[in-house]
Amino acid sequence: MADSLPQTNMTALKCHNVRKMCTILKWNNYLPFLLASSYVVAILLALTLVFSVESIKHSTPFVRDILYLSFPLTDVSVPSYVFYSFLLFSLAPTSVVGCVIALLKFPIPRGFAVSFYTFQLIFGVLLLFMQDQSANRFDLEVELIESVMQYNRITNRDDAQKWDETHKNLKCCGYDNYQDWFVTPNEIRTNVPDSCCLVPIRKCGVDASKIDRIEEKIHTRGCYPVLSAQLMQIRLIYLSIVFIVLSIPLIVFIRKIRAWIEARRRQRD
Repeated sequence: MADSLPQTNMTALKCHNVRKMCTILKWNNYLPFLLASSYVVAILLALTLVFSVESIKHSTPFVRDILYLSFPLTDVSVPSYVFYSFLLFSLAPTSVVGCVIALLKFPIPRGFAVSFYTFQLIFGVLLLFMQDQSANRFDLEVELIESVMQYNRITNRDDAQKWDETHKNLKCCGYDNYQDWFVTPNEIRTNVPDSCCLVPIRKCGVDASKIDRIEEKIHTRGCYPVLSAQLMQIRLIYLSIVFIVLSIPLIVFIRKIRAWIEARRRQRD
């Protein structure tokens, strides 16, 4: 009876090791496809990023002064569209090489693979520390509020044109909502700009404050919440790309370190 206990423990240990080995083999089979898929997703996200920035830039003039990214520890900044386009064209060859390394059946020279993933890791860290000026939207808020207060189609045509373009493209009205147009420090208004109307025709915004069921006549949501949501979406897409770029080399290096530790442990045993 006593002799059977060690044999039982040994059998259980062998079964555990076999299950562990099977899990590792399954993971090793799926990992190349996971890495290749991650590169493809990064490219698709970068395309979405470029088109999103271009779309918001053309939808309203108010954001054009904040769509910039600054390099860390410097005063150098580049337009978001230019930087994201560069990111897309940088990711394209990187993703091709990464997919080849991940999916090839024969071994890649270790030095080349290590150099490639080290470059990708450094590239990801630089992307992580890029400072997005659109993340600080205080200047945008101030500009929107001031331009509502100073709105006048005769004496301030520039702001009026900016708001007309913003209203029509974003389907919104005012800074926070359409009621921003009714109260200013100098006067009480009853009108909204004609560009706020669902069907923008001349004088359609006259006496909008007196209209019942106003949501059937004009856009009632504010423009700042719309812009803020779009800028946040762009930021999340960018951070998703950074996460993918960083996670791939980290996974590879962690697996190599773990394999090295296992090899040293087997040598000691």
